[in-house]
Amino acid sequence: MATSKRWDTFTWFAVVVPLAVFFVMTLILALYLNSFSPWRSVVPVLLGFAVFFLILGVFLRTKFGRMAL
Repeated sequence: MATSKRWDTFTWFAVVVPLAVFFVMTLILALYLNSFSPWRSVVPVLLGFAVFFLILGVFLRTKFGRMAL
């Protein structure tokens, strides 16, 4: 049981932490692009992709668990 719990924690960190880092980098890029007028229309698309992949990663982790890695 202890190894299963440790594996569960590891898979959450291995899947969600890179997605969260990607999301934070996307927010920083969106703030940067928002300051340039021609690139303002790209910001909602960029944030949409970031939210989509964050939700997809969490869904895959909860749905498949160990198989996600």
